[in-house]
Amino acid sequence: MKRFKSILVGVDLSEGDRHVVDTIPAASMKAVTRAIWLAKINAAHLTFLNVLSPWAPNLDAETQLPVQQGHDQRTVRDHAKEVMAKLVQHANDEGVRADNRVVFGKSWMETIRQVIWKHHDLVIVGAKDEHPKHPFSTGSHTVKLLRKCPCAVWVTKLPPEQKLRSVLVAHDLRPVGDEAMELGGAMAELHDAELHVLHAIEYPEFDHVFPAPVSAEQAAQYRHDAEQKINDQLKQFNLSREAHIHFATRPPDFAIWHCIEQYNIDLLTMGTLGRYGISGLITGNTAERLLPLVPCSILAVKPLGFESPVTLPHHP
Repeated sequence: MKRFKSILVGVDLSEGDRHVVDTIPAASMKAVTRAIWLAKINAAHLTFLNVLSPWAPNLDAETQLPVQQGHDQRTVRDHAKEVMAKLVQHANDEGVRADNRVVFGKSWMETIRQVIWKHHDLVIVGAKDEHPKHPFSTGSHTVKLLRKCPCAVWVTKLPPEQKLRSVLVAHDLRPVGDEAMELGGAMAELHDAELHVLHAIEYPEFDHVFPAPVSAEQAAQYRHDAEQKINDQLKQFNLSREAHIHFATRPPDFAIWHCIEQYNIDLLTMGTLGRYGISGLITGNTAERLLPLVPCSILAVKPLGFESPVTLPHHP
């Protein structure tokens, strides 16, 4: 698999009331470990990115209080740079080229700006535990990355040392689904994992304001064509075991969730910006809704031509 060439790794060094800690928090360590592994396979370059709060630049690294002017004290930013430099050294020791950046701002926005500026083709972040009272919150860092980042986003939830045993591709039979299939199949091949492909059937006849009824013959033909396309795509992978193809007529969210639980899926690959009902009308993002609910990692890809609403700042 020679696909990714420039990988951006989001590293959150905060814990509790500390802006920066010496030991990489567990969620970020998952992302770091997965990124180094993937960079080795792809001969890719890694960039570790730490985004500090806008009000943190002049805080003392130990007391978290403002540094008095003229005092030679280590700031939070100095501390972050020291920790990030160790990550770069760790990657280098593993034979991976890497650098790092420490910036200030909103983490999701600065991550996307880095992607646009340096043309990264993958972002890897670790998922923090969701607050049980707000599992459907849409304001989290990872949700905004899934929604607005122009490149693929891998949100990893597995322990760093765990090998992928099962991969699920949620395939909508559109070009973005083809992309998800390419990535999911490649990951299954690399890990010698079991591959599942799920298609939640959406008949073309329903892609109108007033949908026409679907006959049994049309439904059978649609399923036959979908199965043939998926089987043709599966031929590109050298899988050690037979892949499993699943069809569902229930909404994609429920079909994917059921499949993940039934087959103990470790990685879900899927396209974002799903389409339902009226052609071209975006009514939701399945990846966003699933993120806080599923126990597996998610690798989400954007459709061709997607443009992020985030822009680079203009400097005078």
